[in-house]
Amino acid sequence: MRRLPAFLAIAALLALAACADPGVPAPTGVPENAPFVSQDRLTFSPRELQVRAGERIYFWNGETAVHNLVFDKAARSPDMEAGDIFVWRFETPGEHVVTCDYHPQMRLRVTVLP
Repeated sequence: MRRLPAFLAIAALLALAACADPGVPAPTGVPENAPFVSQDRLTFSPRELQVRAGERIYFWNGETAVHNLVFDKAARSPDMEAGDIFVWRFETPGEHVVTCDYHPQMRLRVTVLP
């Protein structure tokens, strides 16, 4: 998976925000070209992501449902209310899985490169 050019990343971020619950504020403070995952309609978008070890991933709750993030069935984020952003880094290369305790159908596969 390749990185998107800056203008495509911004357009994708705006498109995700437009599809989100209208009562949820659009994400702010996410650096340009940063890996970004939306939690909306009880799914992660995208469902697969590739990053480098130590790179920050920005998770945004784009709906009114409360979510959390479970990393490899171990570490957990705090509960995320509508509009919240949580930042996480995987330090170990390999395949990692992110889920949500409240919505078990939510699943994100993260490939971490050295």
